[in-house]
Amino acid sequence: MKHIIFRLFMITITMIAFSCSDGEDGIDGANGQDGTDGTNGFDVGLEYVVFAGDITDEEAAEIAAENFGKNTHSILVINTTNLTTLDLTEVSKLIRIEVRDNENLQSLSLPNLESVIEDISIEDNNALTMVNFENLATAPSIKIENNAALNSVSLNNLTNSNRLDFEENPALEALTLPALKNTGSLNIQELESLTTLDLSNLEVIGGLSISETKLSEINLPKLETINGLFVQTNKDLQTINFPLLANTREDGASVTIRGNETLTTVNLGAIGKFERFRIENNDSLTLFEANAVEEITNTFTLRNNPRLTSLTFPGLLRISSLDISESSLTTINLGALQEARRVRIIENENLNTILLPSLSSTESIQISENPALTGVQFDGLENTNASITISENENLNTISFSNLTNLNANLNISNNDGLETIAFPRLISLGVSDTRTSLTISNNSMLNSIDFSNLATLNSGTTISGNSTLTSLSFPSLTTVTGSDTFTDLRINNNTTIATIAFPSLETVTNIRRIEISEALLADVNFGNLATFSELNVDSETSITALNLSSVQDFTSMRLGLRGSLSTTAIDGILTRLVNITPAITGKRISIKGDASAQALVDAQTLRDNGNNVSLSN
Repeated sequence: MKHIIFRLFMITITMIAFSCSDGEDGIDGANGQDGTDGTNGFDVGLEYVVFAGDITDEEAAEIAAENFGKNTHSILVINTTNLTTLDLTEVSKLIRIEVRDNENLQSLSLPNLESVIEDISIEDNNALTMVNFENLATAPSIKIENNAALNSVSLNNLTNSNRLDFEENPALEALTLPALKNTGSLNIQELESLTTLDLSNLEVIGGLSISETKLSEINLPKLETINGLFVQTNKDLQTINFPLLANTREDGASVTIRGNETLTTVNLGAIGKFERFRIENNDSLTLFEANAVEEITNTFTLRNNPRLTSLTFPGLLRISSLDISESSLTTINLGALQEARRVRIIENENLNTILLPSLSSTESIQISENPALTGVQFDGLENTNASITISENENLNTISFSNLTNLNANLNISNNDGLETIAFPRLISLGVSDTRTSLTISNNSMLNSIDFSNLATLNSGTTISGNSTLTSLSFPSLTTVTGSDTFTDLRINNNTTIATIAFPSLETVTNIRRIEISEALLADVNFGNLATFSELNVDSETSITALNLSSVQDFTSMRLGLRGSLSTTAIDGILTRLVNITPAITGKRISIKGDASAQALVDAQTLRDNGNNVSLSN
């Protein structure tokens, strides 16, 4: 209630200033007191003129003749039942117009109205067919909504408005605003018959929203500035063309183009910066151009545009989040892109090429479920905190991060049925100390080459599993493995053909619960420099002929052989090392399966005598 009283007070104050500008009244003259234009004369008028109830056209005309004047600032036409036509030719300036819930009103005409200080609201008039404001130049807010029969709106001289709303007028076929140059927002929704939209002189707009119309094109030939664009579910729309669009707010324009089933072409001119940028579910889209874009400050989403086969932003340097999914793209070429906080490319059935050669900064990479993709290559990436997931790309053959030196996050390469080669030749460090990170390479059925030749520090749990054609595994430079807690494992298992595993430089394993190696054909394991670990389990279905633990110094538990066994030579080498550790080890659990020599039996007993639990079995 306080708000309403305050608003009426402000309206009154405004109109006092508004009406005083016409000059002072005289005394007893033509413009004096009680004269035809005086205080009680026609041109003063009521501040509010209300048309309501069962008023007729004739009564409305009489009320207008008797009550309009220069003090009239608001017109309310509400809940009339008999009124069919309202023609107010004498009105040129107002603060407010409200026309609402009029049962039989068909025509509303204010042909000489030039300006409205506050708002125009025309809503829920079921019989209204025509609105004429042909000379209106300025109005902060115009709302024309839910008028079932409305088919004509004249706003041909409107040049400026803060907000324009045209909603749920299903019979309206044309909306012409040829003089409009600047508006804060234009909202066009549920105009199912709209085939013509004239915004030929629009230069600046805050937000433009167009949905559920019959438009075949949206063409804004002079538009230079926009903050937000939302175009959705226009079933006949074929073209969006903003050829001069260049400047936006500081964070960039927010753009959504979604669910326009016949849309073929989008041209967003010379725009250089976007904020959120969504292109989704446009069944016929074949050409998408925003060739001047350099930065997307939030998310770019491209999803389910089945006829769009290529994406090229030649000048794009920075993007917060790149999200491309369910597309028919064959090529993603972002050759200039340097920074992308997040890269997500998933479920693109025809995608065979991803080109991001300049990408040097990112926090997340996910490339998954792209069945035609053959190669993933990130040559520009050197140091990153990005978690990298590359999974379920069934024809992916090669993964290469040729210059990556530090990866301070997770690496997951899984379920790529055609993958043969993984190459991280310069990687020195992987994972983050005291943070639960992981290295996972699993279920890549054609994998035969893994290159981590310079990896020295692994700060993560590790799983290498289910790579059925991998015959050997080597980390030649790895010296330190550190987990985040006592639940972290280093696990290598179920790689069907692997015969050789080598960690020749590995010295220290800390915060790793266990090293677990279990393979069907494993024959040779090299931990030649490993001094410290907690638990080591090594098993093979065949005989392990060589198991080098020649530097072991401290551990908790060791179990060697379960399904298979160790050779006599391998057992001799291990027990010889264990009995020669100084000071003598005690409290260790040692289980070894295989054919032990006489000397091995003696060494086992020595270890028992020193307080260790030792089991030798065949």
